[in-house]
Amino acid sequence: MSDTKISALPVIASAADADTLPLVQGSGAAATTRRASLAQLRAGLLADRPVHVREYGAVGDGVTNDAPAIQAAVDALAATGGGVLLFGPRAYRIASPIVVSGVAVVFQGAGFTEGPNVAAGTWLTIDQTGFTPFTFTGIAARGSAVRDLAVRQQHSAALNASWAPTNYDFVFRVQDCLGAVDFENVFLCGVNRGIWCDNSGRFNVQRMRGQVYATGIEIDRALDIGRIHHLHLWTFVTANDFVVRWQQQNQDALVFRRVDGVFLDDIFVLGARSVLRFASSANGVTTKFYVGSLYTDFAQVGIWVDGNGVEGQIANATTQGELWNSGGAALTGAAGIRIDGNNAKIQVGNLRVDAVESNAVRINGTGNRIDVFSFRAERYNQLNDGSAAVHVANVASGTPNKVFLGSPALLGNGNGGPAANAGTNGHVALAGPAGRVDRPGVMLGTEDTGLFAPAANALAAAAAGTEVLRADAAGTVTLGAANGAHGFQVNTPANSVNRVLASGAAAGGIVSLAANGADANIPLSVAAKGTGTLRLQARSGTAFEVSASATPVNYLRATGTASGGQPQLAAQGSDTNITLQLAPKGTAPVQSTAPFQLPSYTVAALPSASTFVRCVVHVSDGTANKRFAISDGTYWRWPDGAVVS
Repeated sequence: MSDTKISALPVIASAADADTLPLVQGSGAAATTRRASLAQLRAGLLADRPVHVREYGAVGDGVTNDAPAIQAAVDALAATGGGVLLFGPRAYRIASPIVVSGVAVVFQGAGFTEGPNVAAGTWLTIDQTGFTPFTFTGIAARGSAVRDLAVRQQHSAALNASWAPTNYDFVFRVQDCLGAVDFENVFLCGVNRGIWCDNSGRFNVQRMRGQVYATGIEIDRALDIGRIHHLHLWTFVTANDFVVRWQQQNQDALVFRRVDGVFLDDIFVLGARSVLRFASSANGVTTKFYVGSLYTDFAQVGIWVDGNGVEGQIANATTQGELWNSGGAALTGAAGIRIDGNNAKIQVGNLRVDAVESNAVRINGTGNRIDVFSFRAERYNQLNDGSAAVHVANVASGTPNKVFLGSPALLGNGNGGPAANAGTNGHVALAGPAGRVDRPGVMLGTEDTGLFAPAANALAAAAAGTEVLRADAAGTVTLGAANGAHGFQVNTPANSVNRVLASGAAAGGIVSLAANGADANIPLSVAAKGTGTLRLQARSGTAFEVSASATPVNYLRATGTASGGQPQLAAQGSDTNITLQLAPKGTAPVQSTAPFQLPSYTVAALPSASTFVRCVVHVSDGTANKRFAISDGTYWRWPDGAVVS
């Protein structure tokens, strides 16, 4: 090697990969001079660095099809074990498919400027149909990611109500990765369909925004927990009436089919047919989904369940169902939650639904149970046809639907529509635990006052820890104290049509206890127990008492009459002849405040004297001036003792 100083050497015109350069390794006495080719130095210096798509021929002018160059870069990374693929701040036209398989690749953009058209940052533009722009497939591709870039598709101008977007396939397909491919800070600008994920759990989509026409994200066969956070779909491209109204009839922002658990949070969507759609596939449905915060605007349905057996929880959801740019008119068929499947079990913490034609919540299908712990509906029943805030379909065959509210619904501007519809065997109810007498399941004011269930078929009320009322399924009601120590009891026989009616009265009126019911004539029975007597009291004392001998068969009947008639006090019973007795107490006599009127007979018609011993009658004929007769048991005799003749 020449001893010429480096500074004295001529400047190289150009270097080839095979050119050899000196390289001193180590220092001091251990220093060793070695040689290395320029290619070796380049490989050493550039080892493990990110790859740029322009190194493989990508132009980024928005006109050239850069897909083959990007595929070449992906293939090069695959040959070296994967890595980061840089795009830089340019617009790359994609007109043929790009497939990531057998390796994990991170597509790293340079950010983007939000707006309706391609601007600063990294943009991927698509103007041809019939292919999938980006596919991640195979288990080796899991761990790939797409970050900090925007996607723009070309569509025809929206000139009239027949406008529809160009039918592009999904921009990104994640297929059979059995694990995560992440999307972070991605802008879908006028995209027909965004992301399809199948047989690839643990997916993670964060900070995705844009305007999507048909589908934002669709997921099936995700058998491990996935996440979608910070989604914002808005009119970034256009607020044209024809476009947004097409979205309101056709766009499903997020579609979940067989998904075993998914975390969803901070989601806002404007202009959609459905925002969260829980559908089905041959693989099953979504179970154990979790939604943190959801806000939908100008959406036909906020949460749409059309799969069978969907289960999940929602913490907070607000939906609004107006037709786009219509002055507040509700979109046809709008609802906050709509269940068209069967056997769904969904719990909602806080739900607000605004601006719907009919029902804020509509439960179709069979066997569904929806729990809403705090529910508010504003501007429902805009058709003013009596629609309820919550509609529960009648189930002719199968298990009825159930809606449970954790608190009374807050309803406003519903044109008088009820909270729940009639004519259904489903129900909308507030449910409480069974509780006990000292800690009722439903507490009123204090913790030991309220309602509780002492048995499966009974309901009771407690006041200050003491039972004061109980009613059971047999129609028995007790009042006044714990059952068995109560002061009043009502029994209702099976198939009862007659009843007791207790009526109060205004000042000066008479309170009443009356027989009432379907029969034309209804006896009223008041009965004492055992040998007990029946008493009527007035002025704090007993005014009348009814008693009976052992096993009574004969009784006393008092009968009133119409005007001009004669009220009666008569002996009644099973015996043929029954004596009627008036008995004073002690040696006191029986008195009358008016003269007694005796029965009158002719001599020829007098009854047998032996039948009426010591009885007095009036005789209308016979010996003159002798008109009263007394029976001595053998004859009727005049007052002077002569036999009546």
